[in-house]
Amino acid sequence: MFFTCIALYFGVLHAAAQAQPNVQPGPPPAAASGDLRDKPEGLIKLDVMVTDGTGKPVPALMASDFRLFENGREQKILSFQAFTGKGAGTEPPVKVILLIDTLNIPPELAREERYAVTFYLRKNGGQLARPTSVFLLSETGLWTVSKPSMDGNALAREIEHNDLALVPRNGGGPRGPAVPGYSVDPIEYALQALGHIAADERRQPGRKLMIWVGPGWGIGTGAIDNMRIHSDLFGTICWFSTLLREAHLALYSFSVGEPETDLRANLYRAYLAGVTSHRASMMNLNRKVLALQSGGRVIDAGVDIVDEIENCVRETGRFYRITFDPFAAEHPDEYHDLKVEVDEPGLNARTSTGFYDQPYYSTDQIPPLKRVSLEELQKILELDESDAMKAHQLIGLELTARLSERRLASLYAIVHGKRTRQQLRILADASSFLDPPADEILAAPPPSPDQQQHMISMASSYLTGTIDKLPDFFARRITTRYQETAMFLKAGVNYQPLHQTDSSTTTVRYRHGREESDAKSHGMRLGNPEMITLGEFGPALEDVFDAIEKHGRLTWIRWEKATAGPVAVFRSAIPSDQSLHYVWACCLPDGDGTQAYQRYAGYHIEIAIDPDNGAILRLSFQFDLKSTSPLTRSDIMIEYGPVEIGGKTYDCPLRSVSIMRSRSVGILSEWGESFRTYGPYATMLNDVTFNRYHMFRSESRILPGFTPEEK
Repeated sequence: MFFTCIALYFGVLHAAAQAQPNVQPGPPPAAASGDLRDKPEGLIKLDVMVTDGTGKPVPALMASDFRLFENGREQKILSFQAFTGKGAGTEPPVKVILLIDTLNIPPELAREERYAVTFYLRKNGGQLARPTSVFLLSETGLWTVSKPSMDGNALAREIEHNDLALVPRNGGGPRGPAVPGYSVDPIEYALQALGHIAADERRQPGRKLMIWVGPGWGIGTGAIDNMRIHSDLFGTICWFSTLLREAHLALYSFSVGEPETDLRANLYRAYLAGVTSHRASMMNLNRKVLALQSGGRVIDAGVDIVDEIENCVRETGRFYRITFDPFAAEHPDEYHDLKVEVDEPGLNARTSTGFYDQPYYSTDQIPPLKRVSLEELQKILELDESDAMKAHQLIGLELTARLSERRLASLYAIVHGKRTRQQLRILADASSFLDPPADEILAAPPPSPDQQQHMISMASSYLTGTIDKLPDFFARRITTRYQETAMFLKAGVNYQPLHQTDSSTTTVRYRHGREESDAKSHGMRLGNPEMITLGEFGPALEDVFDAIEKHGRLTWIRWEKATAGPVAVFRSAIPSDQSLHYVWACCLPDGDGTQAYQRYAGYHIEIAIDPDNGAILRLSFQFDLKSTSPLTRSDIMIEYGPVEIGGKTYDCPLRSVSIMRSRSVGILSEWGESFRTYGPYATMLNDVTFNRYHMFRSESRILPGFTPEEK
């Protein structure tokens, strides 16, 4: 498992701010494609093929025509898309994969398979409807006949001249020899081939149909699988189920040479239900079982192979993609069956028949946090216990109200242990976005509309003056990073709540209205998760100015108590269609694992204003993240105060808190192949303080009495 590398630029990224290192003004980088406006999308994605009584794909269905059932309970469909299959916009055309399986079968049957496939490829003058790739599985390995092509004649020629044209993958098949003398079990060998092809396709976008033209019951890879119960197959079954679904690959299984009257060919039907325990047999990985579970089909024996290949390829036409968030799982790898129904009579919907649910597919905190009030927190701290015991009691808690710096200082006065103080720091930072406790909210009546407008006008004037008049200066930024080690991260890794991982000190330079920082502190690498916070100076205040001037007046919230007197709190909500902020996280499990997640998102700004002069004392951004993957939270809070720079006093950042909750990315491996998928959520927190402000300038003085040295 590895975590996404995160950048948080005063509320993730600010597209319209002054240019920062690794940040460009304007729209997000081109790494993200399609609609960048945040929209609901479920974690589990299903491709649904709907056919009528003749097997023809049905177009023009709407989301309201579908009903999804998970474990017999109706599930909410979060997103719905209809595709033509031809490729439009960012969606590529549906791809066809032909696998000719001649492993351990008589030569005449191998010739029949090859002849049927080449005959299909040459029909219609060799013009194929969809990009098609061809593989050959034989005793010498898994061979790639051709890259995807729509030239059927060229593909047919490659098959016919394979002795000269074929190049073995990595010198041979998966775990098998590349020369005659084949000795590996054919069923295991075939599963490795399927794992290789599907793992490669997981890295490619779009839907795929894999047509496996192989031998029927009793021969080669169609030999009767071992029905003996095994205790070590469960992980492999979960792996293939997840891989085929996330690769958007539907398997179509042909059984060439299978006797039509042999009832043993239908033994696979007893294994179509998902495996719910760790006891299974190889029949649960039977090619026909995997085909039906993936939303594909099993082609009956005795059919015309060419005609049936054409029938299968017709299902590369119109299809539908629905997404949902699964019901909570009580334990890892909990099997949930799926069923999709279409309201219109006579229509048949096919998709994945089930999936293996994980507790961390839910957005809920695992383990759940215990909520306590500030009064309950103080009682814990007053107990006559050791530093270690007190700190342990604070782990796993969540406050119900904000723990201010003033109140935190009073709690520090009654505890002196390093561990307890660190846990208090984490609790205070995590509570930064909550409302203050009741005793810190003034009961005074709200100001009149005119008084509110006057305060907002003062804040607007203050912002203009602050941004324009800030001098060029240096400041020291001290960042302490905390991170959660997620539950179910991987075997052998125990859960840890938020704990300090490192701290760093860097110099911030503010020049010509732009915030700069040491480039070395911005490095992010896979496997070295880091959340970076930038932009607490001018850009953040510019965003508040935009909220006032462009998005209408702020909304009054409350009066709060502060050390220097009452503070007026206002709030503004910026919808996603007006947002200039986009969330950014690296990296998604799709493709080669380097694609970033980027979406514009709406957000809420809360502003604490000094009612006497309009100074911004506290500022927070909370983003409205609707997706469950890969981010559920991205918030930043900044506190400002008077700082002396060059003999003058300016309001500058004193501290900030950034919190992000994102999914990890896991690498699942089996059969010598691997693919990426989403893993558990984990929280990252940055506590940042600013000090040592000084003017950005060089100083020199003339010393009297200087006499040049004679040479």
